[in-house]
Amino acid sequence: MSANAPVRVNVVLKMHNQSELKQIAEQVRTRARSPLTDNDLAARYLPSHVDAMRVYNFLHANGFNQIYLSKDNMIVTAWGTAANVQSAFKTQLYSLRRDKQAGVANADPVSIPAALSDVIGAVHGLRSFQERGVSGAKVAATTQGNVTWKGKGAPGTQSTTGVVACRECVHAPTDFPALYGASQLAPANAQVVAVIGVGDQRNTNYLYQTWASNYGYGFIPLDVSYPTGYTPGDYEAQTEAVLDVDAVATMSGGLQKIAFYSAPSTNLDDELAAVTAAINDNRSTISLSYAATCDSDIGQDLRNSWDQELWAAVAKGITVFAITQDRGGYPGCSNNQSATGFPGSSPYVVSVGASTLYNTADSYSTYDHETLWPWSESGPAATEPRPYYQDGVANIAGSRRSTPDFVMDGDPNSGLWIVTGGYNSSGTYQTTWAVYGGTSLAAPLLAGTYARLLQSGIPPYFWQQTFYDIGAGQVNHTSGDCLTCYNLLTGGSNGAYSVTPGQFNRASGWGSWNAGALATGMQFQR
Repeated sequence: MSANAPVRVNVVLKMHNQSELKQIAEQVRTRARSPLTDNDLAARYLPSHVDAMRVYNFLHANGFNQIYLSKDNMIVTAWGTAANVQSAFKTQLYSLRRDKQAGVANADPVSIPAALSDVIGAVHGLRSFQERGVSGAKVAATTQGNVTWKGKGAPGTQSTTGVVACRECVHAPTDFPALYGASQLAPANAQVVAVIGVGDQRNTNYLYQTWASNYGYGFIPLDVSYPTGYTPGDYEAQTEAVLDVDAVATMSGGLQKIAFYSAPSTNLDDELAAVTAAINDNRSTISLSYAATCDSDIGQDLRNSWDQELWAAVAKGITVFAITQDRGGYPGCSNNQSATGFPGSSPYVVSVGASTLYNTADSYSTYDHETLWPWSESGPAATEPRPYYQDGVANIAGSRRSTPDFVMDGDPNSGLWIVTGGYNSSGTYQTTWAVYGGTSLAAPLLAGTYARLLQSGIPPYFWQQTFYDIGAGQVNHTSGDCLTCYNLLTGGSNGAYSVTPGQFNRASGWGSWNAGALATGMQFQR
């Protein structure tokens, strides 16, 4: 790279007493203790502001500017050049391109100054060629005239005898809460859901309002922030943003607000900084629709940086919903094996895959069954051992963390109408209606549903153990447990794993949520 080529780094500081915090996170998610407060974290586990300023001053002295400190002092983000990287960390950067994939890679190991070795845990942003997230949004290929398409605001083509035009249907947002049992619960009017996005979001509010007004939805306030800056005019991720916001609004039925945290790029370290900001603001529900498609290609230092921030999230009672990705069972990873996405492979998130949703023959809003969407990624994590909450399905999961935990609709042919926008060659902003699916639809659908569970009185803990206990009770028909909490998938395959109907499996986890029944089941578990 030329000396003046722009580079952004995220310097992650070391957390104190890591093993103890990890243990506390486990206790919180098993309901053995109450979540930690911000003061608890700062007093014993987080780096100090003095340490963060030491890093800040070092970066500034080496030519970096636009330097941001996360509220928890865990991440220092700085914008600079390749020459600044060479000066600070003694490594040369190269630009790489393969087909449509482009990024940077450092030729030499990162050298952390001895004076800061007690503070700095890792330096990220220097391997973006490998460690880049990808949107999990997929547009429907069907043309608007096809009978499987529903009108943007209409209930669909339905005869006087009650017969619908399709079973695998594109859906209006008014369908989804009923299909997944969420309409049995009150709207999540007192909740805040955080959505993680990328780039310039100045048009997102307008697109969301256009969509909401078409369906007569009450507009949920959308609060957009840029925790580590952004590049004006970078609208590459605009469609992902409106899909996430629309899906969260669809399932929640109403929120206090949607808190949108926009990262400057899809690089996983930039995504981590945005997730960290949401965690620091104590957002109990976080939806993340970007992931590296190959968990096995992620460096251990980046895994560690994500893990320690996610420990803090779980210890605070915060739940992150993260996608597995959209390239099927064999996504072309370096080891040529089946793979899942990162950070959806982390045991400290709820890992979300995608299904194909079928309504009944007499109603677009009545659930019939689901199969696996063939492009939904799944399988064992590359390095994470099987977490204790999967011990009850160890004979299926194996020795490593199995993903996904759940699926929701993600097939574009049964997807969601949204409004997208863009500038034409004359600079005029134009909007259009389109249908999108992918795991990027599934994760915010689940996050919006979870907000309704919280509204119903479920405490905002990381409920993974309860999720698995309920699933085991349903499959084993244990007396007293919920027997209809999950919609266990009826079939389907992604090429590497196939659905075994009626049980937990590597292809689809526990299936999707029947939210009304699940709320009752979770209350029973308390």
